[in-house]
Amino acid sequence: MLPRHILIFLVMFWTAAAHSGAELYFQVQPQATISNAPRLGVNLGEWTAWGAAQLSANVLKNPGFEGIIDRAIVIVKSADSLSFSDDTAWTKRPDGFWAGAHYDVRSGREAGKQGVLFDSKASGKNQLPEFIVAEHAPALQPGDAVSISRNNDHDLPAQWWFSKNPLPGQLSVSSDHPPESPGQRALQLQPQTGKPIEAFSYLDGIGDRAGKLLPINGSWTLRFWQKQTVAGAKLTVKFQRINGSPAFFQETIQPTATWQRIERHFQAKDIGSAATLALSFVAEGEGGVLLDDVELRAEGSGAFRSEVVAALKALQPGYLRDWQGQLGDTFTNRTADAFARRSSRYRPGQESSFGYGLNEFLQLAQSVGAQPWLILPPTWSDDEIQQFGAYLRQQIDALGFKEVIVEFGNENWNAVFRPASIPHYDAHGEAATRAFQHLLSGANQHPAIHPVVNGQYVNPWLSAKYLNAVDNAYGLAIAPYFLFSLNEDDDILAKLFQQDDYFTETLAAAKAKNKELLVYEVNLHTTSGNATSASRDRATTSAAAGAALAKRLLTAQALGISKQCLYTLAQYDAFVEQGQPQQLVKLWGISRDLAAAPRLRPTGLAMTMLNRLLPADVHKLTSADSTENAITLNAYHNSAGWSLAAANSNPEVQTINVQFPVQNGKQKWRLLRLSAASPTANNESDEQVRIVEEPLTAENNSVRLTIPAYGLVVLVAGD
Repeated sequence: MLPRHILIFLVMFWTAAAHSGAELYFQVQPQATISNAPRLGVNLGEWTAWGAAQLSANVLKNPGFEGIIDRAIVIVKSADSLSFSDDTAWTKRPDGFWAGAHYDVRSGREAGKQGVLFDSKASGKNQLPEFIVAEHAPALQPGDAVSISRNNDHDLPAQWWFSKNPLPGQLSVSSDHPPESPGQRALQLQPQTGKPIEAFSYLDGIGDRAGKLLPINGSWTLRFWQKQTVAGAKLTVKFQRINGSPAFFQETIQPTATWQRIERHFQAKDIGSAATLALSFVAEGEGGVLLDDVELRAEGSGAFRSEVVAALKALQPGYLRDWQGQLGDTFTNRTADAFARRSSRYRPGQESSFGYGLNEFLQLAQSVGAQPWLILPPTWSDDEIQQFGAYLRQQIDALGFKEVIVEFGNENWNAVFRPASIPHYDAHGEAATRAFQHLLSGANQHPAIHPVVNGQYVNPWLSAKYLNAVDNAYGLAIAPYFLFSLNEDDDILAKLFQQDDYFTETLAAAKAKNKELLVYEVNLHTTSGNATSASRDRATTSAAAGAALAKRLLTAQALGISKQCLYTLAQYDAFVEQGQPQQLVKLWGISRDLAAAPRLRPTGLAMTMLNRLLPADVHKLTSADSTENAITLNAYHNSAGWSLAAANSNPEVQTINVQFPVQNGKQKWRLLRLSAASPTANNESDEQVRIVEEPLTAENNSVRLTIPAYGLVVLVAGD
């Protein structure tokens, strides 16, 4: 909350500005820069169990207690007939970790060659990770990319927590699973007298700063399978917030000697303070209990929570991008039933990912009227990619998609993703070209599939190298984030609208190849600088941030970039960059939360407003006024008539007069304003920023309107 004296000043400034600024005149250009531009898209994002992005209806990750997949990309530093070494320590795991793993050469003369690793060393030749093959090694050259993969179905399941200091044998996994289960294993709990054993799942874990992001109200269902292996044990199930509030559900059950499906329905009222949720299974006594295929969900929801679907329907995305860190996953796992799905990872360490599946994602996209934007992991083999192509062809025909964008990896240029990416443009070009060939072959050259590569927005030279090395790409995708840095002495509002332009050079490179330029992610990226958390949040969550993001989107459209995806649907906050004071900043979610009815941040409201105009042809506007750069605006035309979007970068209210092409009769509009008491108002604690609508009629094919300081307005054609 801002101090009272600052709030009073901002409101006075906002009111005084309402009467300043000269009138500006604009003329719509008759030639469209984009024909039939689609609606803006959004990244669905990673499903978390603890934050704002608790997306899936079954709120439990790894509900089938399945194993884990490890995959990584090795970029060859050196090789001989027995082994090959990586050029970085990213794939460093304990000695022997990759023994028995499969390798698959993804670029170079030996591309497509496969084999088995006999052993691995954390520090081998040149103190780098080394991989010893089981037979004769392929003739690898420095710079070749090799995918390595292994499945681990022996260790305890990831995404679950267990009693500390269990006795030997108290926790294990078993291949005995329910006959109806699509999975491969179950969790085994073996209590001893005086030594119970517990498995539990934590949810909604940042309530101290965000409140309840997963409120438990209304009708809920709990289902699971259980079986007794040795008589004498009982199982207690409890679901509660760990703040002393009464449990939502609790029951002690005596397992049977055969698999039994337990189903319970309960009514919940989430009273009390915000605190972490925990679902726990406690086995007590002497004996053994098997547990499998656990489901906990609000009744009436599909694969995703109803709040997720409602938020997407409010945003009306043209594209839904599936980026959830799945670079270490397999095609089989991406399409597996949730109870059979394994966790996956591509980085060293214990942390892994468990995501929603491709089947659920595509059905969600179809239900909200969006076209899918998918990630093809560079770790995948030729066979996997062929299967992926065949699968997409079937899904396109079944769900009626007009377009499916398939992106090769995620930010191959970014060192953060190096463990499963191919950074050098030559090897990247070979691998991506090969991948797209197999993708399209598997899909029988389906015309709706558009393969793209990604580049670095601030490095047009490198982006052009990535694109030029792949002849069979539909286009190049970039991420034009802005406001990377904020310092304590910056003018926050002015800094929001100081946006760089690396579009032009990259767009020229794409046009030279007759390829399309796309935006896979865009938003603020305020993680650098010495500003306080309060100052950062004032920038990222403000009404002005919505207008600034609109400016970014409108600028790209005016240049001819039609396909753009915001990042991301739901994320409450994120840490600032390393080297900065340890702080959190409220990025990158365009919704504040998905706790109940969607509460969009101003960035999400801006997306909603702009999508009211699309699909449509996009037209630039011209003006003789030298101050026109204070206003970023586009005109839109479709069967409903002419529309307009305008963002104001000026600290004063601007009055504009727009002349549209001649048309018969008066056109009616609805004027939408991103309304707030001040440019720094936000929707974090309550709804201070909203879309306000009013009618407007044109005279002589022109319209006059005012735009608030650092504000956004949209004219929607029709009654």
